[in-house]
Amino acid sequence: MSTSPSPYRAALLAVGAAVALALSSCAPGDDDEAPPAAAGAAATGTTTGTTSTDTASEAGPAIRRYVALGDSFAALGPTGAPTSGPAGCLRSSLNYPSVLAGQLDVAEFVDVTCGGARTVDMTAPQIAQTPPQFGALTADTDLVTLSIGGNDIGFGAIAGCVVQTPRATDGAPCRERLSAGVSSSLEGLGARLDAVHAGIRERSPAARVVVTAYMPLVPPDGGCDFLDRVSPGDVAWTRDVTDRVNSAVTDAAVRAGAEIVVPDDAGERHACAPADERYTDFTGAETGSHPMHPTAAGQRAMAAAVADRL
Repeated sequence: MSTSPSPYRAALLAVGAAVALALSSCAPGDDDEAPPAAAGAAATGTTTGTTSTDTASEAGPAIRRYVALGDSFAALGPTGAPTSGPAGCLRSSLNYPSVLAGQLDVAEFVDVTCGGARTVDMTAPQIAQTPPQFGALTADTDLVTLSIGGNDIGFGAIAGCVVQTPRATDGAPCRERLSAGVSSSLEGLGARLDAVHAGIRERSPAARVVVTAYMPLVPPDGGCDFLDRVSPGDVAWTRDVTDRVNSAVTDAAVRAGAEIVVPDDAGERHACAPADERYTDFTGAETGSHPMHPTAAGQRAMAAAVADRL
């Protein structure tokens, strides 16, 4: 396995560095190598049985095979937690799929989530010598969770631009620089998501599919110290982009007959909330999470929201 960072890990580190520069301080630990893979983890995906099967009825577990698909909002967890799979994926043992699998009556859990994943990575290798995520789907898979779409519209580029660009009182420098490409990607996102759902249905026709929406980083109005360093026009633009991505994700799920889930209180637990209440974080410094991603509390909340739906 290569010891050089993957393009996604390099981008995440760049965002983290930009956040640190914006605050003139560094979040501890974010530049370290990924923690060692969890013992027994598969090389390309986390495959486990869960202890809940010990108390399963004689009829067998309620869920035979659970496959988790998706990007960093599903893959990443606390920075100090063990990871599995390719180092560049940063696939955490405490991401929401892993937390969920530990709560359910599951015979087999397969986690192939990977930071930086796009819709194309469902059917093509994202990392050399690593199968596409759809390689984990089987005819007997009966539960699939999916988090995908944000990287198709350039979430990393947006985050990097917003935190690195000097604040402008008027205008929106990042919107002016990136909106044409983002808008074009958003226009095609629905069709790409439809193809993902069709691919899941083709490979796992009996699976229940639960799609997880993106929890917001930016509050619906107002701000906080971090956002005071960002151009107000770009803050408004990021709100709009997040809403449009979630609309595309939700509409595709509805068209496919899948279910869409987000914690009920996610809108109140954005990255401007008190540190112990955040489901997402700008820097991760106070929550031990990766910059611009869910916190440990956010991953637990998403797992609980999916469990409640099931």
